[in-house]
Amino acid sequence: MMKYRLLPATLFLILSVFMSAPLQAKTADDPKSKPKVVSLSASNYSSEVKNGLVFVDFWAAWCGPCRKMAPVLDQLAADYKDLLKVGKVNVDNYKKFSIDMGIQALPTIVVYKDGKEMERITGVVSKDDLVKVVEKYSTK
Repeated sequence: MMKYRLLPATLFLILSVFMSAPLQAKTADDPKSKPKVVSLSASNYSSEVKNGLVFVDFWAAWCGPCRKMAPVLDQLAADYKDLLKVGKVNVDNYKKFSIDMGIQALPTIVVYKDGKEMERITGVVSKDDLVKVVEKYSTK
């Protein structure tokens, strides 16, 4: 008798997985849904920041404020995809590089314009504050 009680729940679970699979595949392939966020490493850092306006987010998975900033940066990358590149450096994966870059607090966003560091933003900031930075350096 117990197996019949589990049958509807099991069927629901199976159907929900199959029903959502095509939807996930479609949004994953949709270029509009993918923000331009680049994973950066010590080896590709210089080449990724040398052209245009680039925000580099130094973050860690265990950092609550970093997790809070992630969707804000994703949205910024999507909204300003023609003006801005957003890169992310996981400080746990690149400890020495992060220290060499002078990162002392998380999250830290380093703003580059054509390879030159323009400013650093530390801590949680609003999307509006980041938009002001984009506008400040995209007009110059």
